[in-house]
Amino acid sequence: MKRKTITSIAFSVFVAFAIITAYIMVYAYHHREVSELVYLIFNSYAIAALILGLVFVLHWQYSSAKRREQAQQSLRQLVESLASPAMLWNDALDTVIMNDTLRELSELTKSGEGVDAKYIVPWLFGQKLLTETQIREIVRARDREYSFTTKNGTKHDMIWNTAGIEQDENGVTWYLSIGLDLADIRRMQSELTDYSRRLAASEGRHMLTMELTDIGILLIEQGNPNMFPSEKLRTMLGLKGETITLQDVRAKIYPLDLTIFDNHVQTMRLRMRDYLTQTGRLELRIGSADGQYRWYSYRFKATQRTDTGRLVVGGSLIDITPEKEKDQRIERLAYEDEVTGIPNRNGLMKMGRDLYQCTVELGAVYWVIALDIDRFHLINDTCGYENGNQLLRGFAETLKKQLNLGGFGARISGDNFALILRDSGDEDLPAKVVGRIQRSLATLAVGPFANRALTCSAGYARMPADGESFEQVLERAEFALSSGKAILGSIDRYTSAMHDSIVTESVLEKELTDAVMNRQLEVYYQPKVSLDTGRVVGMEALIRWHHPDGRLIPPSVFIPIAERSALITQITRFALYEACRQTRLWQKLGLPEIVISVNMSSTDFYQENVCAMVQRALEKNDLQPQYLEIELTESLALKDIDTTITRMKELREAGIGIAMDDFGTGYSSLSYIQMLPFTMVKLDSSFIFNMDQDKVIEEIVKSVIHIANTKGIGTIAEGVETEAQEKLLRAFGCGQVQGFHYGKPMPAKEAEAFMRENMKQHGV
Repeated sequence: MKRKTITSIAFSVFVAFAIITAYIMVYAYHHREVSELVYLIFNSYAIAALILGLVFVLHWQYSSAKRREQAQQSLRQLVESLASPAMLWNDALDTVIMNDTLRELSELTKSGEGVDAKYIVPWLFGQKLLTETQIREIVRARDREYSFTTKNGTKHDMIWNTAGIEQDENGVTWYLSIGLDLADIRRMQSELTDYSRRLAASEGRHMLTMELTDIGILLIEQGNPNMFPSEKLRTMLGLKGETITLQDVRAKIYPLDLTIFDNHVQTMRLRMRDYLTQTGRLELRIGSADGQYRWYSYRFKATQRTDTGRLVVGGSLIDITPEKEKDQRIERLAYEDEVTGIPNRNGLMKMGRDLYQCTVELGAVYWVIALDIDRFHLINDTCGYENGNQLLRGFAETLKKQLNLGGFGARISGDNFALILRDSGDEDLPAKVVGRIQRSLATLAVGPFANRALTCSAGYARMPADGESFEQVLERAEFALSSGKAILGSIDRYTSAMHDSIVTESVLEKELTDAVMNRQLEVYYQPKVSLDTGRVVGMEALIRWHHPDGRLIPPSVFIPIAERSALITQITRFALYEACRQTRLWQKLGLPEIVISVNMSSTDFYQENVCAMVQRALEKNDLQPQYLEIELTESLALKDIDTTITRMKELREAGIGIAMDDFGTGYSSLSYIQMLPFTMVKLDSSFIFNMDQDKVIEEIVKSVIHIANTKGIGTIAEGVETEAQEKLLRAFGCGQVQGFHYGKPMPAKEAEAFMRENMKQHGV
């Protein structure tokens, strides 16, 4: 709520209270319904309340005015500190605050005498008045020129950069405008035209005496491999000799700005003539004489020699480091990754879109590479987040070393990074670069990372051939990365076959959406059997998709698609509610009170309200929590260990069981059995399949079962298919089994018949 509104409410309450108090006092006095003592007390209280209310309103108004005054004073000091022409004004056009530079330029008195904002602000923008639409255009404009003429007849051409600062309590928006006077630039262009006429045919006669001392000048003649820097420019950049080459300049460019420089060179080679009629501008970091990289603004224009017809480009280099440093914090927040110091995803998208436009207009070709550090979540979990950040910084430095030939690197999320490299004609360039990164990453396995195999995987695509936009090219590089993630250290290129799979996946995603809406999904149930009694003690709920064309599409096909979209939440909720409903129905039919297991994805599990969602499903179907078990994969459980523990504790406190599914397929540590509050460990079928043929696996299974039993955690082996496997598991003390040896996944009616038959076999 705005301060003015609060003040108005307070004043209204004050007035209302005064009126009511006065009315009561008059009424009481005339009707003598209260004693004089009570009347006196009430009268004193009312007067005190009125005085306090008045003090409150006056204090509030004074504080608001003071805050406004302090804020305006800070803004005034900001404007006065700028060396460039600058002013602070508002869209009500009732106030304008100008610094000395602008007052001198506009030939207004230093005191601001006679300055009328309604006239001055539009005048400085070359207008008689300013509408709301024109103000919006001024804010959006960046390189538009505005002209005004002083009372002495001097015309000034300006470029204004305007930004909204704040909106005050009256709804008035304040703007800060910083200007650039083009007079000096145009004088420089005139001198450049004169210089270009004096250029001779031989290199010896190309030398010029460029007298400008405040800014550096650079001349480039079409067809001449040499460039001609002014003495000032040579001093600024620490250059030797009166001529320099393109490679000399390129060697001084900051690595992350090489792509910008290369694009500029390509543009000048193909479109130099465009700058006969327009002024170009380039901002980038260049190594200076002091050994430091500094920001320079390069403004340039082309002219044509009358004697040879050749084009000559002349430009000025101005050190803008101080101005850039003022914007450095905002730039960092917007485009720089806080942990690694390299560009973030915003910076990558900005650069990528510009480069894609260059590929369309100039025919340039680039490689886009997506990378991530393999098993990085384990490093965070076992080495700590600070060490994890240290590894991210080391990886970022490794990427930067690959940019010497021109390119761009960024951290786009978590342990995901991206590189953009200029295509040199070598089809194997991305693989070679990633190979160097992998070898460099391996050398970081020291200190807290000692005895660890540090690897990274990558996927890459070519721009523009592999997409109609930069976003699409990056997406396809990331798709190539994900397609090879089953193998650590994989390097995969995006191919048309992958594109076909994307199209197929897109079609399946649409059909899956229809399947969810049209209830084409069905829950199947696979029995879990007690090894001690042989009786059915549980069922695992498994989703099946009956496609309209008659196919039964397995979960391994459609679940990954659902997880990459918003569909997985709907599917999980359907499976959860249907499994609870069916289990309660079986109980009512007199069947055994089994535990139903439902698988949950990371998308669902890491929701803050996951426990509440599960409890609603139980309550809606009148099922007690001890009859429900949530199954989590090992990789999901270790994705975010702190959040995992929090969510699991919430479920356990609600009386719901939790099983670690596929134990042993990821990066298991037996310590996780103790750390995480599981009630059941499911041994993956890959262990069970080879258990009776491999003594090492047999010992692993035996040890896991022993430790789980010692900790009071249940055990179940999945994928049991033979009596030999069952015999070993019974000997090891495994509690439950699941697999085709006992029963395959089946629809609800078949599962019901299966349980009834099991009851008969055991005389129930």
